[in-house]
Amino acid sequence: MADEHRPNAEEPRSPARRQLITALLGTSLTGWLATILYPVLRYLSPLQASGSADEIELGDKAKTDIAAAGFAIVALGAERVIVFNDAQAKLRALSARCTHEGCTVQYKADESIIWCACHNGRFALDGRVLSGPPPRPLLAYKTTGSLDSKVVVSRLEPA
Repeated sequence: MADEHRPNAEEPRSPARRQLITALLGTSLTGWLATILYPVLRYLSPLQASGSADEIELGDKAKTDIAAAGFAIVALGAERVIVFNDAQAKLRALSARCTHEGCTVQYKADESIIWCACHNGRFALDGRVLSGPPPRPLLAYKTTGSLDSKVVVSRLEPA
């Protein structure tokens, strides 16, 4: 009878229950870390070059964006290019990367300028620097076609 109720006797614990809780906590922690780290790593990794493309044909989405917002930013290889309709409804294309700090520029149709929001850099529609800290003009690209048909953006041939 003394053996039945020992105060020091340990009751057997269920190892399966402890393993299940440990696995669930480990999986939850791993999922949480992946959710946090993936976007950070994706942001920090450079764009993958899709080849050294010399020209690109604009898709329907880019044409719709140009018609609605006045401009679209497209990828030409690993470079960003801003394509826009100027006041005379002529399609133009410039590098979308500001020459000061590399921020993405925007087209402001109401002022007829290309504007960099990072440090208030302003460029003319041909890429010349109008004001602000950018040291060089934006690189120009050749555009052919119209929004009603095929639009092709290509690199200008070196002079």
